[in-house]
Amino acid sequence: MTTPVGLVDGTFAGTDLHAVYELQRNEIGAPHIPALVELPDVGPHATDVGKVAANLSVPLELRSYGWQLQHGTRISASDQLRATSHRDSVIQAMADIAAADAIPEVSVRLVGPVTLMMSGWLPSGQRILRDPGAREDLAGAWVEGAATLSARMRAVLGATPTLLIDELQAHRAVTGQVRTASGAGFERSIDLSEVRTYWEAAHTPDANVLLETSAELVDTAAEVGGIILDWPQGRSLTTERTWERVDGLVQAQKPVAFQIQHRDNPQRYAEELIEQYLDWGVSPSGLDRVHFVRRFDRAGEVETGAGLQWLRMLADHAAGYVTTL
Repeated sequence: MTTPVGLVDGTFAGTDLHAVYELQRNEIGAPHIPALVELPDVGPHATDVGKVAANLSVPLELRSYGWQLQHGTRISASDQLRATSHRDSVIQAMADIAAADAIPEVSVRLVGPVTLMMSGWLPSGQRILRDPGAREDLAGAWVEGAATLSARMRAVLGATPTLLIDELQAHRAVTGQVRTASGAGFERSIDLSEVRTYWEAAHTPDANVLLETSAELVDTAAEVGGIILDWPQGRSLTTERTWERVDGLVQAQKPVAFQIQHRDNPQRYAEELIEQYLDWGVSPSGLDRVHFVRRFDRAGEVETGAGLQWLRMLADHAAGYVTTL
């Protein structure tokens, strides 16, 4: 029987990349998956859309209302150039701290293509979501950008990238709930089949991909590939359906990441998680495709260190507990 691993996700306080990587090196190691550090305090070029803009081949400029596409093909806006430079610094800092230690796998959260279309702007001042041609172009640029980021992580770190694609708001584009630029109305909805096409293209062979979306679109996401879920609670038809979905994914050798809540006794919690997983009849051999996710929100040094240690203890104990069953 194979075992699950821990996966680090989220954002951290301050501006010191090396300090966060030092914590990750000291508190959690292979086979668990550290995160490419995201520091919102550095600025908008270092988080959310800025992280994506760093890898895109299309020119964007940061305005007071968000990132806006520019005419032409030359990237010249200072914020996009700063984003690219920061991306390189983030990756190099991890390599500096790791030194000669191997880093098998690293996670990085990215705003997904549909969310980017919803939040980005055309040169005309309208949402990218409004223009079918712009949507197609941006989706293609997103895929190329994800490949660029993955290639750089492999080259500098020697690590397999795990892309955590944030599409939690994508259902609003499908159901016509995205406000127009004026706020007076709503953008026309896009077809679910179009969204699926974007998500299929996002599953690059150069990285492990986990897509996080809302309950409205999770079935579509699971049909495409790996997903991120909250740990299913209670006994209901919804919970049963969720575990059936998980079983189908792990048997197809696709990853599933579970967001788990903090509890004071990580060892006992690990045993409960494994017991629940097996009680629902999910394939035991699929545990090697399961990730336990600890997400941080602008966490400082103390919270980060304690959270990483907790995640390692939980995942390691889960691995040991599996062998006793």
